[in-house]
Amino acid sequence: MKNKKSPFLFILILMMMLTASYGFVQSDTAFASDSFKYTVSDGDCLWLIANKFGVSVDAIKSANNLSSDFLQIGQSLIIPGKSSPSPAPAAPAASSVYTVVHGDCLWTIAEKFGTSINAIKSLNGLSSDTLFAGQKLKIPGANYQPVSRGAVSRPAPQPASSQGRELVSWGLINDIFPNGSTATLRDVRTGREFQIYRLFGTNHADCEPLTASDSKIMKECFGGQWSWDRRPALLLINGRAIACSMAGMPHGTSQNIYGNDFDGHFDLHFLNSRTHGTNKVDPGHQAAVQEAAAS
Repeated sequence: MKNKKSPFLFILILMMMLTASYGFVQSDTAFASDSFKYTVSDGDCLWLIANKFGVSVDAIKSANNLSSDFLQIGQSLIIPGKSSPSPAPAAPAASSVYTVVHGDCLWTIAEKFGTSINAIKSLNGLSSDTLFAGQKLKIPGANYQPVSRGAVSRPAPQPASSQGRELVSWGLINDIFPNGSTATLRDVRTGREFQIYRLFGTNHADCEPLTASDSKIMKECFGGQWSWDRRPALLLINGRAIACSMAGMPHGTSQNIYGNDFDGHFDLHFLNSRTHGTNKVDPGHQAAVQEAAAS
């Protein structure tokens, strides 16, 4: 007796094939006709790609459903065209008001109330990370619960090759990493990361670790003791990885952050930066900057 194939089974298989085919076409054509694909190469980062093609980082992330700024060599990205659909704006969240006190920065406030720096900046229309004591800030979310520092999860170190290292001259750093802003610093030789705060600095950046935990990580990068040694590092900020050199010695009497087990501040040098004492370029720091850019 011959086996009869069920017409229902044939129709079901046909429907599944059509659905899969339609899904593939839809994912390729859901953007404007002037959109195109780009393959990530060594040294690329979202900021460089966005500037290269005249679009925003957020537009690229939205078009590709990216939840982070990290890329991989060979990764295919859709570069959205001018008429690409914009994501629907999120409904505004209820907010409460917080008064900035001495020693606050956007990172510590965001951590305290379980939100993000970008959310606070967006809600308050801030164009920079600089704050001043007495300033009123709207905090997103009506039913937030402050989180303890121990509950904060730090992103696992990513391979530095996933972010294009940049050699940026000191004269441009103030616009990228202004006084009062925060960033992540990665020690190139160990791959360890910690959060820092930009205090001030005219010839180079004077910075502070954000927390006692950050100070501990920084000290471990220098072999467990504070040192004037120069170490190559990467400043990770707004999707960029900028070559720099850190000295691991707390010094000076000025600081904005207390309780971080770090009295004073430390030096962070960039391409062509100078020391405050001599007003000259420091060869040791410049060698470390070049190592950070090339490693």
